[in-house]
Amino acid sequence: MTLEARIIPEPELFFGERKTTIDPKVGLMNFGPSGLSSSSDSTSISVGVISTMESLELLRDWLERLKWRIEGRDIADSNVRGIDFPGISKDSQLRFEIEIDESNIEIITQEELNRAISPPNRKERILRAVELYKRKFSDIAGNHPLPRIVLLPLSDKLMNSCKDSKYKIDKIVYERRTFDSSKNLFDTPVFDFHNVMKVIAFTHNMVTQIIRPRTLKFSSDTQDPATIAWNFAVATYYKGTGFPWKLADIDSKTCYVGISFYQEISEECMSMRTSMAQIFLRTGESQVIRGKPFSWDLSQGLTPTLTSEQASEIMEDVLSLFKRQQGQLPNRVVVHKSSPFTTEEINGLNETNSEIELVDYLHIIDNVGVRIYPSGYDYPAIRGTFFGDKSKWFLFTTGFIPSLGTYPGGTVPMPIAVQQYRMSTTPYLISKDILALSKLDWNSADFCKRLPTTLSVSEKVGNILSEMRDRDVKDPPSGYRYYM
Repeated sequence: MTLEARIIPEPELFFGERKTTIDPKVGLMNFGPSGLSSSSDSTSISVGVISTMESLELLRDWLERLKWRIEGRDIADSNVRGIDFPGISKDSQLRFEIEIDESNIEIITQEELNRAISPPNRKERILRAVELYKRKFSDIAGNHPLPRIVLLPLSDKLMNSCKDSKYKIDKIVYERRTFDSSKNLFDTPVFDFHNVMKVIAFTHNMVTQIIRPRTLKFSSDTQDPATIAWNFAVATYYKGTGFPWKLADIDSKTCYVGISFYQEISEECMSMRTSMAQIFLRTGESQVIRGKPFSWDLSQGLTPTLTSEQASEIMEDVLSLFKRQQGQLPNRVVVHKSSPFTTEEINGLNETNSEIELVDYLHIIDNVGVRIYPSGYDYPAIRGTFFGDKSKWFLFTTGFIPSLGTYPGGTVPMPIAVQQYRMSTTPYLISKDILALSKLDWNSADFCKRLPTTLSVSEKVGNILSEMRDRDVKDPPSGYRYYM
């Protein structure tokens, strides 16, 4: 069977002095982060710290090491060498530095830590540790000025006493609670220490960066030291200053929205769901809007859906936010969902978008089971390849990347599928946008991700939002940096 396909050119990104290139690392190395108007521009990011004295010293050594070049890892089975990390300093290509604000350091004493982890019950240890960090956040909140970021380098002692010994990963989860099957069929992680720290921090208008013990020692099982350094640098710059890069070729009057759902944590009702909209603008802003909670019975289906009224309400919030930030309504609205649109949802969205000139509603399907093997080539399909018809088509968001000279993946790449429920533009433009939005994950300096950022980070943001109910937080911040 012969398939005719088109290839979308790799989206370009803006860096310092509005110079463009397609690779985040290459752009940062050559031009510095976006927002810098000249080659002499640089900035400093002030950070606070909550940690034990031992972890503080490890953090100081780690940040000192990050000031210098770290050799990149070669890409396996290719002639492509990993890009060296240039170091974090005003004199490096990254042109920013990280300074620990000594007035915003809160030390967890050995006595405090020992008291927190003294109970024989692991869950009680986690509860006490959370309360300990909550007090430390309150102490920093009384300082002026506040640090741009609060670093939380976790100690081995805390991690080993609070993580579940059944799991190898360094992650502190209070429990995995299986809800009553008549209400919920899923084994849902509840009370994740990382997520609770995010919620406690944003109640004080603070942004955090949690650093695990293995990261401080460059002993991660999944990332080499240069990758760890690159990802930390990109995330820190975004949280503390601005955008490491921006998209060069996306219309400023277009509003991109990803709609997803998460489960509320509540002892009273385990069947609560909440909708969430993640909004992206050409300027680089990423905003989160939380919808109203609603009860969802699994007899209605495994995947929650919105009523017409709920869909209309969350879209109204999206357009209101866009108008506040841009001074006008968008000319085009693009809505992504990881589940099919229902007639109710379409009617509700249409009602609110009645004055919008161009509207696209797109179901993005991740697991499609399609493979393509180009005849006569050693590498798989090129990233940006798409094929299909106007109702449903396939798009390779991963694959062979000509500028890298390789496919940086371990298995044969699969495309995503895009099914349209309303389309005012074209499959080519929609696919071009999706390809561009796959390059906006500020947690990483990777060349791209598999899914557009409208959907790729929704589970992580939803997990953090789900902790709010249990901690009596009613008004979450909209900025994505609070959830990273």
